[in-house]
Amino acid sequence: MRLPIDLPVASLLVRRIALLAAGLGLAVSASAVQPIPAFAEVKAAAVPSVGVLLARDGTPLAERRLNPHVRRLEWIGLHSLSPALKEALLAAEDKRFFEHSGVDWKAFAGSLWHNLWYDRKRGASTLSMQLAGLLDPELALGRDGMPRRSLGQKWDQALAAQALEARWTKEQILEAYLNLAPFRGDLQGVHAAARALFGKSPAELGRPEALILSVLLRGPNARPEVVGRRACVLAERINAPAACGPAQRLAASNLDRQHTGPRWELASHAGRLLLQHPGERLTSTLDVEAQRGVTAVLHRLGTLEAAAVVLDNASGDVLAYVGAPDYAAPDHAPTPRNPGSLLAPFAYGLALERRVITAASLLEEALANHAPTVPDERMWVSVRRALAEGMSDPALAVGRLVADGLPERLRQADVDLRGGSADVALLPLAALYRSLAVGGQWQAPRFLAASERVQRRLLRPEASFIVADMLAPLDVDGSPQPFAFRQYAADSRETLAAGFSDRFTIVLWVAGVRNAPQLGAQAWNDILRVLMRGQPLVRPVPPAGVVSSVVVFEPPVESPRREWFIRGTEVERVAVPRVLPRIVQPLNGVLVDAMALLRDDAYKVYFEGTHLPTGAWWRLNGDSLGSGERIAWRPMAGRHVLELMSAEGQVLDSVIFAVRAPLEPALQRPEQQPGSQ
Repeated sequence: MRLPIDLPVASLLVRRIALLAAGLGLAVSASAVQPIPAFAEVKAAAVPSVGVLLARDGTPLAERRLNPHVRRLEWIGLHSLSPALKEALLAAEDKRFFEHSGVDWKAFAGSLWHNLWYDRKRGASTLSMQLAGLLDPELALGRDGMPRRSLGQKWDQALAAQALEARWTKEQILEAYLNLAPFRGDLQGVHAAARALFGKSPAELGRPEALILSVLLRGPNARPEVVGRRACVLAERINAPAACGPAQRLAASNLDRQHTGPRWELASHAGRLLLQHPGERLTSTLDVEAQRGVTAVLHRLGTLEAAAVVLDNASGDVLAYVGAPDYAAPDHAPTPRNPGSLLAPFAYGLALERRVITAASLLEEALANHAPTVPDERMWVSVRRALAEGMSDPALAVGRLVADGLPERLRQADVDLRGGSADVALLPLAALYRSLAVGGQWQAPRFLAASERVQRRLLRPEASFIVADMLAPLDVDGSPQPFAFRQYAADSRETLAAGFSDRFTIVLWVAGVRNAPQLGAQAWNDILRVLMRGQPLVRPVPPAGVVSSVVVFEPPVESPRREWFIRGTEVERVAVPRVLPRIVQPLNGVLVDAMALLRDDAYKVYFEGTHLPTGAWWRLNGDSLGSGERIAWRPMAGRHVLELMSAEGQVLDSVIFAVRAPLEPALQRPEQQPGSQ
């Protein structure tokens, strides 16, 4: 049906009606328009929904979404937008954008006339009017539950658009609109839309992508086939029909398959740990090459159960933090784990500092692997060998020497040693081992350069140097390598390794694979090579309080060697300590409770001794009991004198003890009670 009035006439009529309404003073509507904010204020308020973690050189390492309600990325300047996008947008939404002052009266008149005669409504909002609606939600939606804007609301939007044009430049309006406009689903702004729908930056958008984004502005959640059809109509309008087919294919394949993963995931676990607020951009201490190299080494292990951290020895900064080989896997680094023998070096260091041992001191070890020249020689190894080879009995002996001081020292490093053991996560363990590389000075690991440098003295420089030297693996020719390494393996499928060079401290955990100790040791060395980047390892310089001298063992339980000593503790010869035979059970002065004889007439107690020489025997109250390190005796009430005798009849050790027992023998019973001996 042909309209009874020409469009130019209608346009003039509508414009005059608008001017008349303004003259008559639609005060209520006009007063509803909010003050127009400054462009800089709007830009600053458009906070991205993600946080970004940067490396120390500013390279993005990780992205974490922190606003679940909207997907918005960083603000994009107009100069960074694709020319094809600007062309398609203006053709689709506001072809006279650079000509009008906020309201396109000609389009407005056509829309009004169309809406008077047809059920299917047509809008005439300019980009400026649409932006006004984005800035003020009251102008964007119908009021009082109405699905469309009222005439008064449309009028307010037009007034706001004119006020916006009076304060902002055309370029600022276009830039803000493209950064604030909703596209599809929760996507807001062209930056997020380009990334999620096409995996591109706004500057990389071609004409097919530009067509799709432009038509999405009027129907963000339309079906892909509808979007493709509208894109083809727009392609004809801008005289680019060749873009129709590619745009339809993109609509069909991309609109419902958005790329919602993070843009950067090289340090995803560190990002989860550090990023807390939308829009955050944190510059960390992480090094891009170190992070990439450690991740590659862990990938080669063939298991998701692996994690590693690297500290810079000079600063205590975290250079690499890989919680798992895959960014989507759980972060294994913060999980406290049993360190096993990895805490033993600090007991040795404290004992060295207190001067109760030296690196050449001899400790008992029943499983020492060397040929004895005297019957007792196989029991002795040096402190150096005991620590280097992770021998358990010597470590326990050293632990007893410093039992009162070790928990307090470890608390200086925020490690709580309760009940003689402590579970430790990778970063605290790395901080412990780093202290051995820097003269015993502990420092809390830090991800941010601006963080406070918390430092405490863990060991004296002399003791930490000697411990580090003892932890150095031996080369093929027997000389120590210029780095320290220690490993604890709970079983063949799990291992925890820690060590350091002159520049880096590395802690690694591997589980879930066969031969985990071997694979873990190889991975640790691979990480060290990656970090060194071809530079040579430098041997540590001994502090002023450390001296070296040649030491000889008598008898020769180990070969002569040059050894490090804290000044004043150096020796030239080390002899096997003299260990006297002694009674270990019962203790001198104890009361033995033997009332179990009431229930079991066969109940017995045992006498035990240690370091018994050949031919030694037991004597109780002057009567011989027999020989052996452990001997049974049926207790009798009263006071007793127990003696350990040599083969020649000399008293080697003696104790006095008392027994509490029934005065009358127990009645014979037909069956022995459970648990009796």
